[in-house]
Amino acid sequence: MVWSEAERLWPEKIGLITEREQLTYAELARRIRRLSCQLIRQWKVRPGEVVGLLAPNGVEFVLTYFAVTTIGGIVHPIDERLKPEEIRFLLEDSGARFAIVHQALWEKFANVWNVLPALERVIAIGDVGANVESFHAWVQGPAVSDITGTVELSPASDDIAELMYTSGTVGNPKGAMRSHANARAASRNARRAFGYRHDDVIAIVMPLSHSSALVSQMLPMVEVGGRIVLVERFDAADLLARIRGQAVTCFRAVPATFKMLMVYPEFNADHLPSLRLLMNSSAVIDPKTHWDIKARFPEVDLVNSYGLTEASTCTILTDAMAREHPDSIGVPIPGVEMFVVDDAGCVVDDGIEGEFFVRGPHVCHGYHNLPNESEALFAPGGWMRTGDMGHKDSHGLFYFHGRKADVINCGGRKYAPVEVEYCIRELTEVAEVAVLGVPHRVLGQVAKAFVVFRDRASADLKAVTRHCTRYLPSHKVPFYVEAVDALPKNSLGKMLHRELKVESHAAFHKK
Repeated sequence: MVWSEAERLWPEKIGLITEREQLTYAELARRIRRLSCQLIRQWKVRPGEVVGLLAPNGVEFVLTYFAVTTIGGIVHPIDERLKPEEIRFLLEDSGARFAIVHQALWEKFANVWNVLPALERVIAIGDVGANVESFHAWVQGPAVSDITGTVELSPASDDIAELMYTSGTVGNPKGAMRSHANARAASRNARRAFGYRHDDVIAIVMPLSHSSALVSQMLPMVEVGGRIVLVERFDAADLLARIRGQAVTCFRAVPATFKMLMVYPEFNADHLPSLRLLMNSSAVIDPKTHWDIKARFPEVDLVNSYGLTEASTCTILTDAMAREHPDSIGVPIPGVEMFVVDDAGCVVDDGIEGEFFVRGPHVCHGYHNLPNESEALFAPGGWMRTGDMGHKDSHGLFYFHGRKADVINCGGRKYAPVEVEYCIRELTEVAEVAVLGVPHRVLGQVAKAFVVFRDRASADLKAVTRHCTRYLPSHKVPFYVEAVDALPKNSLGKMLHRELKVESHAAFHKK
């Protein structure tokens, strides 16, 4: 286990820091052993059983993850920002018999607990005013030197370790089953791609309930014996203070986070001299923001990447690549095979659009309780169909066009909404834009653009249409343009297309 190896190699090194405490690798291991014993003795958790985890970034999350996977259980992290009904769906779909819930999220959980008959045991992190067992009482008990005498601890490499649900930007979330071997491979890929070092101090800003933070940040940092600073709640000013105070060397964030940090003059190399690496995640960062950040941190590496819940990080775009190819998602990282394939399953030539296929030991085993979708997910030879569209150029760099499910078919001519979005973003008065296909009785589908203007009062919808007409083929020009105050997104900043589609269809039905 990675945590026990860190304890053996660096027992006295501080490995984990939160707002309330800091733990050496030896103390972290002691608490993991204690919690592992309690899960076995008190709850009788058996290998292969699912334990739901609803908690913000914190020591408790880290302890639960390692304890559950150590005893052969399956940890099911749940995004703390989900609504009660979404939490109910995930716990019901996963079939979790056990759940560990933080007091800050207890009210959400309590609203759905009574409609989850499969959920037998619950433990609370903190005081929730309910008759449930206490997480801290379990962890703070007498030291346990060895748990191997309590239970046979031998999860196989192919045993499922994590149930990571997709963000559900299009339909219902699906539970990606990641094995112990998958997690180790994904962690190894991230370590190679980002060059994590033993002397690194990483601030984990993104939720640990998401793949990017869990297997691309936490796990590889423990593997190299680095130091983790957990950020429970994002606040730009507080994050800047912690980066400076803890001498943070690297952190990974979504574009929205970087844009919020850019508002602060203190977000610069002189004020934060310890930073050596910034990593963008989950969505493409626009070239202007990229180079604005680089202007403040000329000696810091700013890397972009592409990945998905089912396969974690797959590509990386370095600064050097971004100078010549700012709209690329980069090249596959070592350990990842990636091709662009047409509908017939044939690899297409450079420059031709197709679907991304990926392969490697980091790719998950399929979807929980969805055998048909799992079968459709994998192609012969171990290739995974990502559902993402794009192309590869002659230099081996990949370019993301959008989700296959979002491709617009206008009178038989297909194109990705991202082409239209790039065009509209060129307008300085536009802050954000999302384009999707809506029904048309003659053409089948046409484009509709949802535009967030920097100044709603001076929004000019016709200017958007004129600009698109000038630079795009006629069939790609949005048939409808609507000004909106904000675009629906999940906690990682990914667009929730399903919500836009509901709003759009409702609007058309009113006509």
